[in-house]
Amino acid sequence: MKIPRYWAKDTCSLQDPRGKTFSAICWRWSDTSVEDARQQARVGAQQIAWKLLNQQHLDRYSYGERPMREEITQTITNAQGKEIALVTRNAYGALVLNAANAMFIDIDFKEEKSPGPFGKLFGRSGPTQEETRLQSIEQWAQRNPGLGLRVYRTFGGLRCLVTNEVFDPTQESALSILKSVDSDPLYVRLCRSQGCFRARLTPKPWRCGLGQPPSRFPWDNHREETNYRQWEQTYTLAASNYAVCKLVRQIGGSTIHPDVEPILSMHDGATCSALGLELA
Repeated sequence: MKIPRYWAKDTCSLQDPRGKTFSAICWRWSDTSVEDARQQARVGAQQIAWKLLNQQHLDRYSYGERPMREEITQTITNAQGKEIALVTRNAYGALVLNAANAMFIDIDFKEEKSPGPFGKLFGRSGPTQEETRLQSIEQWAQRNPGLGLRVYRTFGGLRCLVTNEVFDPTQESALSILKSVDSDPLYVRLCRSQGCFRARLTPKPWRCGLGQPPSRFPWDNHREETNYRQWEQTYTLAASNYAVCKLVRQIGGSTIHPDVEPILSMHDGATCSALGLELA
């Protein structure tokens, strides 16, 4: 999983012979220490500023290529003590489960247009997106009888978890499964580049009536982190009134792979409420 534990940023400013200043801010990461990340950020900022000064092309990260700057809040291990998943807090403050080998499949519904006055008068005709997608998943499962699936309804689509096998998210064989069930293309790309499968554990803040957090990890100073933690407490309280998903179907065998079991337990405990809460 490409989820660094340490991040740092640095700034570099250079002047050309005419006195024009070129400034660059650079974030870099490390699994060793903050000091190592800071050193890499310093070098990166200097390189960017020098390129700006000399009108050279700047390298740009494509979507998902750079590791995501997220705070790690929890580590999940298997029975042998091997790290199999991390829980992180994403840019807008929600908790996300990052699984090294447990395959989550993300399927988004298309945004539906308003049916208009005549549609409301005569009612909807034909199956819903949920019914259509569930039927498609059932048909896919019939063609792949060796896989067990738990299918969940989310606010904007469906989420599946393969329960009886594990996969390498960087391999084409795993990505082809995601594509074959029409998983979100950006999600497929993210799985490959980050080396993990992802599933959001808590609601999006705007669906709970909140704005996004005042800053993001890592924080520049203690006051910034304090303000963030205050927002986090408010968000956690608001999020407790919603569920992220609900189980709608179990397809295939009920066998659970040992490395999937703790991830399944964490996921369902965090996302599925027995109280029939509104999805968010």
